[in-house]
Amino acid sequence: MKPLSLFLHHIYRTVVKVGLALNYDFFTWQEEALPKGPKLFCSNHFSSSDVHFVTTLTNEPLHMVIGPAFGIPVIGSFLGWTEQIKALNREDRKHVVEEAVSYLKKGDNVYIFPEGDLNTQEELMPFKKGIAEMYLSYPVPIVPIGLIAPKRRVRNKMSKTARREMRVVSRNYYANIGKVMEFPEALEVAKVDREAAREMILTELRNTIDSLIREIKTDKFWS
Repeated sequence: MKPLSLFLHHIYRTVVKVGLALNYDFFTWQEEALPKGPKLFCSNHFSSSDVHFVTTLTNEPLHMVIGPAFGIPVIGSFLGWTEQIKALNREDRKHVVEEAVSYLKKGDNVYIFPEGDLNTQEELMPFKKGIAEMYLSYPVPIVPIGLIAPKRRVRNKMSKTARREMRVVSRNYYANIGKVMEFPEALEVAKVDREAAREMILTELRNTIDSLIREIKTDKFWS
């Protein structure tokens, strides 16, 4: 990440951390220390707040795949300055995998929400192929994360900046960071059937993240 981008990224993360500390019961669990080097972070996605809060889950800089926020004046420019990955429209999305892989090759981290849209917290949406393509193109450890908040804390709010309704979280927010995942078998399968390899990766990732969410409710705590 370029020096200016890194500086702005750190400032923004600090602001988010302060806001969470002052206004939220924000708790995280982590099964193991994360390996050094480039990684792919991925999680479920149920609110517009996710893109802000997850930046605090690691002290390392992140290039996040972001869609609608790039269309908001000023915010879109800031996202560009901090080297986030633009996925606003169909043309942008054609280049997401290539851009993400270029950052991974430089030793940076990428964060993606494989569902591609907000779920209802009833169940996970199908995972899109982007993260599997990133892994197959440049295999690095994938960090699965389960996110959740009590439904009573999730609501739609009109945003004057975005000029549309956004789903936001108040007061409670929880993240469960699982063990890193790698898929050597899928890499072998990809040599003869890339689609089958993608499905192997997406299925295991989706099941793992679903399990991490359920673990918060049952084995951790649920308030």
